[in-house]
Amino acid sequence: MDYGLSSTDDADNSASERAGRPCSVCGTVMEYWRPRSQKYCSDPCRTSAAKRQRVERPKDAPKVRRPMQTLTPGTPPVPDPARTRKVPGDPYWNPILAAAERATGGEPCRICGVPVPKSAHWEHRDRHVCSGRCNTTLKRRTRTRIAKGEIDLAAIPDRGDRSSADADQRVRFAAAREPQVFGTRAADDDFPYAFYGLSPIEGDVIERHDSVTAYATATSLGADEIVALVRANSEPHAEPMVAIHQQTGALLAYTDRILWWTKVPGQEHPLVQQTSFEGDDGRQWHWQNEIFRDVDEGGKTYDWEAWVCVAEPTPTLWTPAYAARSEKQRRSTRARNSYQARMRGYGTLNAGADQVDPVDIYDRDQWVCKLCHRAMNPSAEWPDPWSATLDHIQPVAESGAHTAENLQAAHWICNIRKGDTWGPGEAQPS
Repeated sequence: MDYGLSSTDDADNSASERAGRPCSVCGTVMEYWRPRSQKYCSDPCRTSAAKRQRVERPKDAPKVRRPMQTLTPGTPPVPDPARTRKVPGDPYWNPILAAAERATGGEPCRICGVPVPKSAHWEHRDRHVCSGRCNTTLKRRTRTRIAKGEIDLAAIPDRGDRSSADADQRVRFAAAREPQVFGTRAADDDFPYAFYGLSPIEGDVIERHDSVTAYATATSLGADEIVALVRANSEPHAEPMVAIHQQTGALLAYTDRILWWTKVPGQEHPLVQQTSFEGDDGRQWHWQNEIFRDVDEGGKTYDWEAWVCVAEPTPTLWTPAYAARSEKQRRSTRARNSYQARMRGYGTLNAGADQVDPVDIYDRDQWVCKLCHRAMNPSAEWPDPWSATLDHIQPVAESGAHTAENLQAAHWICNIRKGDTWGPGEAQPS
């Protein structure tokens, strides 16, 4: 039965099909839909090719291996605090190994001397190494020098500082306040949990999905052995906090992000750093350092951290304000990187550019294209020809700056039509 799905002229159909690749042995043209990696049309051809390869290269023939890169001993990395800068990424190694300037390509590797490629990972270019192998070698040599005492970690600024709060925020959040109860918010709220500051204080109570944890100082509880343990291995005046789980009575002692001691009811001896245990009701409980990232009124980021006992651990959460700030920073960084990439195409390396959020420019221009003077649709996205883009009044081809004064809103199609010409928006110099 013919359902009308095939053509009546088979000869015309076969002639119109695209030709495939020929077989490497017999030359038969295979079907066009065969993968490009397929070299043989059938198993006999594949067997014939294998026999021919064994004749050309016997099994006892020596294998020719590609020579591996040899690492010549280079100058041991000695960090200079005056040249060291902190960059995002690895919170431990970057403050120690990062150079003063990021490599742009061509600088000698600190390990093998090979020029650092300009397409290398940004972390490798920060450390002036050419590859992941040299990066691993650099860290291994640095670890050895730290163990020998040749590198003073105390001289490295901000080493291992994992908190995003600065000194002003610590002073402001450390101001005296009354103990509070931080519970789980309603399902329709913009953020699921209540919190305030950097960490809980003595007397605070945190409720997470019907699991309640209270907080007190070790000194107020009379836990002199915990105080002695912490002060013997940390600062002499360190004051450890104790988290008390109301449902099971489990205890946990900590300072900042360091977990010192835990105790589970029903066990004769307390176990050090036991983060998971089973309660009397048979439920599995977990001690977790919950981390919420937020921004204050001034736009500065900080982290809320609290050791809580929960049945289901939760990941690090961002507040809506922090997520909006992160998206704003992503947009501005992407626009700046795009501008610098175009400037590199014109021969200018490391061109200066401001962190300008495209949405701020669109809002300033009231979402009106400055080239055709028609309204722009905020919901239109690339590759829609009428999506919003940033236009440089003085074109990039003529070294136009990436600043808010030299940027204006424009439709993508209007920006393409304008090309590398001036304005409108500013008079072209005579």
